[in-house]
Amino acid sequence: MLKPSANIIDCPHSSRYSLVVAVAKRARQIAQEAEESGEILIQKPVELAVRDFVNHRCSIIEPDPNEIEEEEEKAAEASTEEVASQEAEEAPAAEVQDTKEEEPLS
Repeated sequence: MLKPSANIIDCPHSSRYSLVVAVAKRARQIAQEAEESGEILIQKPVELAVRDFVNHRCSIIEPDPNEIEEEEEKAAEASTEEVASQEAEEAPAAEVQDTKEEEPLS
């Protein structure tokens, strides 16, 4: 089993979690590319992905936290507007009650 040290991969400002996620995504890309081309991989996709990061063929680009907050605020506003419009569409018109009394069966 491949257990590379996070220290061998030089990724400033990134956490171990983001490194693991990035390697996993790259490994999936490698496996998919090999499957589409019909290539048989001798080495495991994870090992190839780790080597890509070690040799600086791939790098981790983390999103700006300010951009994430702005996107979340926009999504919250959009969902609030969507709920309000759905409630307006689903609100029934004035309901009419049937005031007739049933006649007893004889």
